[in-house]
Amino acid sequence: MQAYAEQESSDEESGAGFELVVNCVSEDVFDNVYVKEEFEALFRSHGSHAQFRYVACFKRVFVLYLLQIHCDAAQKELDGFEFEGSELRVSRLKRPTSSQLLRAPRKRKDFLISPPISPPTDGIVGGSGAVASLALQAAIATLGGLGSSFELHPGSEEQNQPQIIVTQD
Repeated sequence: MQAYAEQESSDEESGAGFELVVNCVSEDVFDNVYVKEEFEALFRSHGSHAQFRYVACFKRVFVLYLLQIHCDAAQKELDGFEFEGSELRVSRLKRPTSSQLLRAPRKRKDFLISPPISPPTDGIVGGSGAVASLALQAAIATLGGLGSSFELHPGSEEQNQPQIIVTQD
């Protein structure tokens, strides 16, 4: 409660003012100069330094007072008041504080780190060198012409390795 009172006193000192929103305003207020003067006189009876902003497309008027006392008195007395055939709806305009406004999300540092490589299936860590043997490479180099078949890799049953034969047709 004390913080709210401090905020109000700082608003009065800074000249920000206190604003009312008047809804359901008759169209005559926007069109006729004399009706507009009568309308302003209603609100100036509560504070002589009232300022007005007219928004005809929404049938709305914003009234700015320098002191909260004038703003509260005008709201209390003129809410529901019938003027030029329409019942005025007067309410306080509450401006959002800086903490209530939308802000960009905070930046956060996301580092994309690759997962570690999978361990080898035999459980031995470390590289064993080239995958293709020198014998295999030599056998491929000796390949000749068409119609012949070549054994690239002899299979062995003990080591569970297949035999590789290349046939050229």
